[in-house]
Amino acid sequence: MTGAGRWCTRIVLTGVLPVVGLALLVAAIHGVTWGWAVAAVGFMLVVMLQTRRLALLAVWIDGPQPAEVPDSGGAWGEVFRKLARKLRLDARALAEVEASLRSFSEAMDAVPDGLVVLTDDHQVQWANRAAGEHLGIRLPRDRGAIIEQLVRAPGFAEYLGSPAGQSPFILQSAAARSRVYSLRAVPLGECNTLLVSLDVTDARRVEAMRSTFVANVSHELRTPLTVVSGFLEHFGDESAMSAEERQHFARLMSEQTRRMLSLVDDLLTLSRLEAEDAPASEEDIDMADLLAQLRAEAESLSAGRHCLQVSCRGPGLRGNRNELHSAFGNLVSNAIRYTPAGGEIRVRWKLRSGVGVFSVRDSGVGIAAEHLPRLTERFYRVDRGRSRDTGGTGLGLAIVKHILLRHQAALVIDSEPGAGSNFRAEFPEWRLRPQLSTAAQADGEAEVPAGR
Repeated sequence: MTGAGRWCTRIVLTGVLPVVGLALLVAAIHGVTWGWAVAAVGFMLVVMLQTRRLALLAVWIDGPQPAEVPDSGGAWGEVFRKLARKLRLDARALAEVEASLRSFSEAMDAVPDGLVVLTDDHQVQWANRAAGEHLGIRLPRDRGAIIEQLVRAPGFAEYLGSPAGQSPFILQSAAARSRVYSLRAVPLGECNTLLVSLDVTDARRVEAMRSTFVANVSHELRTPLTVVSGFLEHFGDESAMSAEERQHFARLMSEQTRRMLSLVDDLLTLSRLEAEDAPASEEDIDMADLLAQLRAEAESLSAGRHCLQVSCRGPGLRGNRNELHSAFGNLVSNAIRYTPAGGEIRVRWKLRSGVGVFSVRDSGVGIAAEHLPRLTERFYRVDRGRSRDTGGTGLGLAIVKHILLRHQAALVIDSEPGAGSNFRAEFPEWRLRPQLSTAAQADGEAEVPAGR
């Protein structure tokens, strides 16, 4: 017997049969007429009772609360209890589905690529957070909107019309024209389409930098090679030049060759630094000794044309000595190259607010603010002609930047045209070695005055 059949049987046994039994008993004692009267009254009471229970059921169904089941005995009480249990199970299943949907939605919002689900007529059904950033789609405002009305770009509608086999559609964001996105439409089910947007701005920039880098290297090598090639043509004809001219041309070729070798060495150094995440080895560096070496090199390069001041008032430093020597030496040599004769250059190592600071301050020509963010780019030159005259390769600050990054340090540049520049390398506290402090050796500054 089914559950419904059992409930009907229980209602008949608990409601109808007692009334029939009572009517038959009255009919046997007082006659048939009284029996029918009692039966009619009994059935009326049964109907009223069941109607009341049905009314309770109807009210409870309008706002069911599994914890507040109506108090009703018998078969109706069992019906209420079963309904309440079914409601609890449905509520639990619904909560699990909603939790899964929230988890899925949060996961999709965390995806860096934009995702948009479109109907067969290109209406927006759903979109994640990245799609809002890439394409300007906002839900629920744009739900049901036609995607071509939200993404207005020449050729986009044609691409959506037949995306199969096509290359991705490249979109430049109208909100931020510096961003570039690659859009691809993928079939989703039988009727829907998934529109995927990828931010390819950085990839485009890397490609542009690679092209610029190759062009710059080619240009930097072509110039000295052209000079050397031209001189060699003259060397073939011994009667065309005197011994003095030969020596002059040989000296120029030697200079150009050294320039090419310096450029190749810097390129190899930069390539190695970019390929490795950390120095091959590290040691505790006595900064007083390192700055003394830098001072000797600076004096040789300056040849008495500048006033050099070197001060060491800080602790030792943990790192790769050769790399840090190269980085600091680049900063010092740049200051000498770009500071006119008679100018002042100050090289300092000190502890400031728990941070180790190596600084090179000069009284040179200075740098305009618009150039500062790009100074560490490879081959970037503020003044190409003047930079080439100083003998630099255009890779020095790029090398400095990578060496400092490998030592978790930061390069800070302050400069103003006509007021000189200050280049600071700031090292975290955990790289400092107080036991190698050189403050006791730094009571006075070692100074080489101008003209000596």
